[in-house]
This record gives sequence, C-alpha cells and structure tokens, in this order.
Amino acid sequence: MIRSGHPWIYAEALVPPPEPLPAGAVVEVVDFSGRFLARGLWDPGSPIAVRVFTREPGEVLGEALVRGRFLAAAERRAGILADGVTDACRLVHGEADFLPGVVCDRYGGVAVLRFDGDAAASLRPWVVRAAGAVPGIGRVLDRPFSRTRRSRGPASRGTAADEAPGLVVVRENGLTFEVDLGRGHKTGMYLDQRDNRALVRSLAGGRRTLDLFCYVGGFTVAAAAGGAGPSLSIDISKPALAAARRNLGLNGLSADERELVPADVFAWLESSESRRRTWDLIVLDPPSLAPNRSSVRAAVGAYRRLNAAVFRLAAPRALVLSCSCSSHVDEAVFRKTVLAAASDAGRRVEVVESRGAAPDHPVVSSFPEGNYLKALLLRIV
Repeated sequence: MIRSGHPWIYAEALVPPPEPLPAGAVVEVVDFSGRFLARGLWDPGSPIAVRVFTREPGEVLGEALVRGRFLAAAERRAGILADGVTDACRLVHGEADFLPGVVCDRYGGVAVLRFDGDAAASLRPWVVRAAGAVPGIGRVLDRPFSRTRRSRGPASRGTAADEAPGLVVVRENGLTFEVDLGRGHKTGMYLDQRDNRALVRSLAGGRRTLDLFCYVGGFTVAAAAGGAGPSLSIDISKPALAAARRNLGLNGLSADERELVPADVFAWLESSESRRRTWDLIVLDPPSLAPNRSSVRAAVGAYRRLNAAVFRLAAPRALVLSCSCSSHVDEAVFRKTVLAAASDAGRRVEVVESRGAAPDHPVVSSFPEGNYLKALLLRIV
C-alpha cells in the first residue's frame, strides 16, 4: 500500500516508536528488514499515525517541499478562475495534491485553511506563508476541524492566519453568492458541487423544482437562474434559509415563486404536506450520513428511505439529482441503494449520468478514499 502511493499509515500497522513523539514530528517508516519506505508526519492522537509526504529517501520534508506543492496545486486550478466568471475554488485538496491533511479553499482574495489532525496542523506556519504567496490572496483564514488543535506553538512573525469570521461575496459561473467564512459549513460553501449546480441550472427551464437540504440555496439559485418554475426549498436551519433568500436577491431573482421552508427533511418527507404536489426536478443533497465505517449500514438504510420518498414525489419524466457525500458509502453501494429505492417507490428510472465533485477536488488512483462525493442524475421513465 505504501509503495503504491497510499498516503495513510494506520497505527495498528506500526511498531510503536521507542519513546513518545509529538504530533508533527517527522518520522521515517521502514520495513522489518530496515529498508526505507516513506517519510511523513507523526500523529499519536489519530488512528492514522503517519501521513506520508514522500517515498523518496533523499527528499526533505520541510518548508520548501510544502510551499512547492501548495503553489503547484494552486497553479493547476488557474484555469477555473481565468475568465473571471468564477472566483471561488479549492486550491489544495489534501492527499490528492500530495499535502495530506491540508485543505485550502479560495474565496475571491481570501484563502481559507483547514487541517485534518494535529500532524497536518503542525505545518500551519509554512502553509500560511504559501497561501499568502498565491497571486491575488490578501487574507488567510484558519477554519480548524473540531478535532484539530491550532498548532504546536505560536506561528513566527508574519505567518499567523486570521481567525476572525467574515462575510464575502463570490462569483460562481456568473452567479453571486454570499459566503460566511466564519460559520459556514466546511470552509464556507460547498465548492465541490459547483459543476452539479451548473448542471441543474441547465436543466431547470420551466420545471417545478424541489431542493432538499438546500442549505444557503446553491441549487435553488442555480435552478432559478436557469428559468425554473415554482420551487420549494427545505432546510432545518433558518439562518441558512435567510442566506438563501439573500442569495436569490443578489442575483436579481424574485422570491415570489420560491418557497423557503424551515423543516426537518426526513420528517417533511413523511408528512401529508409533502404529498400534495409533484415536482419536475428534484435535488437531494443530504449531509454525510456515514461519519465512520460502523455507521455505513444505518446510512445505507437512510439513503434508501430518503430516495424512495423523493421518487414518490417525482412527476412523470421528472429528473432527480441524488447525492451522497459519505466517503464510507462507495459509488457502487450508493448506486445500488438509489436504484433499490426506486423499486421501493414503484418507479422505473434510468440513470442519465453518474457524477462527482468538481475537478478542483480531484480523485487519485492511490487514494480511493478521496472519491467521497457521488451524484446520480436519474429520469423517471
């Protein structure tokens, strides 16, 4: 696994070091004959004990390596931002960009960082400096995962990331969105769904549209911009729905035909209210239902129930975009579950397209765990 390029080494696969090491210590991993396998960062508080950064014996794990990989990853995304109709994208996608545990999203002139685990967080001063070197970046924010402490120690002068929240307005495929960088989900916005929002926009013309788990209205705005008919968007968060309404306004889209309803989607789908109308285009984009492997069985059951309920609300020839961001539910299982749900609902469907995350969230062959976002576009037949 290590020689084939997988970037994670689990604690259970290792002989423990002879003495305790701090998170972020650079370690070499060798086989039982003493041959070098990899060099990476040690994380004693995680099941992933080593994040692999290099398999080259002579390659130094230092600031030059981190900076070089960061700037190379950012340069690979330059084409997404080149025409100016989009100014928000992922600059660094962790393991897929050879910086395990490091994520950087760009929102206009702001870079937002997240570090998965204390080992990755130890790189914070280097990553902040690298982010600040990207042309056009004037501010760097830190959005830690809940399990990630800030860093091993204070950053040196000139390397500190701004931790203050803030609102920015960004462009995506010519549409405008308000993003809360301090409190928004993930780094502020679900950038991975950018291309799927564009797809919905292209399909929405004249269609009655239902957007479930709509959050701040990404798909709602895209559908409205595409000329959708009457629409209903549901999310449990009232602040998110308020942001969705503002996002419609930012794009000059009337809210008169756009119902924004605060409700638990699971409960709403089981209510009589949900069965009063049918829809021509339905987007189902729930939060991750399988945070770990032990929850996969329950998650698959929940996906099946959700999708069956959605199919029952679909009009003849309706389109359904069904999504899963649960990395532990793989693509084959998700597809099988959605098709089983169609059978449960007594509907015949065809799979029009199988999709994933936008290309700034790449999946590499040596790290299949990175294929977390699945999306199936289906048509009722």
